[in-house]
Amino acid sequence: MNSVHFAVRASLQKRSLCAARFNVGPANCKFSTSAASAEAVKAYVAKAESEMSVVPGGKSSAKDVKKAAVVGAGTMGSGIAMCFANAGIPVLLMDASAEALSLGLDKIKRAYASSFDKGKLSAEAAERCVSLVSAEQSIDAAVDVDIAIEAVSERMAVKKAVFARLDATCPPSAILASNTSFLDIDEIGAATTRPQSVCGMHFFSPAQVMPLLEVVRGKTSSVETIATALALGVRMRKRAVVAGNCFGFIGNRCLEGYIREAMYLLEEGCEPAQVDAVLADFGMAMGPFTMSDLSGNDIGYSIRKDFGLKTMHESPNTNERYYGALPDKLVEMGRLGQKTKKGWYDYSAGRKPVEDAAVTKLIETHRAEKGITPRTIDAAEILDRCLLPLVNEGFKCVEDGVATRESDVDMTYLYGYGWPRSNGGPIYWARHVREGGLPKLVEDLNRYAEQHPTVSHWKPSGLLRSAK
Repeated sequence: MNSVHFAVRASLQKRSLCAARFNVGPANCKFSTSAASAEAVKAYVAKAESEMSVVPGGKSSAKDVKKAAVVGAGTMGSGIAMCFANAGIPVLLMDASAEALSLGLDKIKRAYASSFDKGKLSAEAAERCVSLVSAEQSIDAAVDVDIAIEAVSERMAVKKAVFARLDATCPPSAILASNTSFLDIDEIGAATTRPQSVCGMHFFSPAQVMPLLEVVRGKTSSVETIATALALGVRMRKRAVVAGNCFGFIGNRCLEGYIREAMYLLEEGCEPAQVDAVLADFGMAMGPFTMSDLSGNDIGYSIRKDFGLKTMHESPNTNERYYGALPDKLVEMGRLGQKTKKGWYDYSAGRKPVEDAAVTKLIETHRAEKGITPRTIDAAEILDRCLLPLVNEGFKCVEDGVATRESDVDMTYLYGYGWPRSNGGPIYWARHVREGGLPKLVEDLNRYAEQHPTVSHWKPSGLLRSAK
């Protein structure tokens, strides 16, 4: 699900993708919204930003981080190492693979060289940042760090093994953090003798660019641990938000319904470019299919396999409508996204997404196999189907205590998922921008729940039903 983290950085040129073909430009796609005062949105965002750094559960002094370690020298690990270097903190980049370490260091050097070439850094500053990163193949080198961040593959067994090693190696006072985007922080912490010093620090890719940092609070994470992670985020110039421990935390938990509905819309009659054009016209940095291609369609596929969703889908005992049939088939065709030059779109000519007849055929064949007669779906329904489950889940995050306040959900989406800043975030949009406010939202959720009884995310949250 790291999928989603590239949205803000995407070129806004993609907003024009097939807009003319599907007739969803501003003149033709009049979504039901009311005007939101730019001043009111600005004030709301400023207040929300100031509240993000408040540590839930009481005040505590943050530990001083003088040296760090990052385990995993891939795209995320090397990016996180750059975040430390940018903050002036010496960091060990560790990976058992000498080749991976070499590639990671080369990526870091090229990134700083590029910053110098673009005039963003002086030669001295670029050299200083590079000098702050050193490479080690063994975790045993992390004997004097104040914090270690794990950035290895999203496999629980692998992460627990890394944490056990870090626990045995790092000083007793060191904080151990995971960059996981969805796995259970408590289970990871249980692999150590210091679960109170374990938390999530979920960076968004590319870590050295994206502003959001989700600091994930486990059930035993100390206030000092969370305060230290938040303070470190500030040193790295991140927008750090505290999230409770659950599948996907705030951002990816809310995104699940958005992605599911996008897949359902393909089954029912839409094309990928049609859905993407509507969401881009709304103001998202890119639509769900372009986003999935950018991050890699195999990420979601692996998650569905690991959590048994594919197996459940094949069993007659599940009542929940499965959303993964089409993306599963896409991955099994080898269409992983931009990295393989083919995904929901064709990228043979470059990074610009081009519609592909092979994907159209895949969708049409799937509909025929399922006995689905495609229908015409307008832009307003596409927008509702994708955004309303996301908003509803945001309220559930607040209701469950995963998000401390509604504005934390909004800031997560403004800074991590490319939500248009002009309407303040998903919950602010639902309350103050979307026509009819929350009463209309509850009405629409109930209507879609009746139309789609096998899709559970349409049930309005208790907090939303009682909200004013």
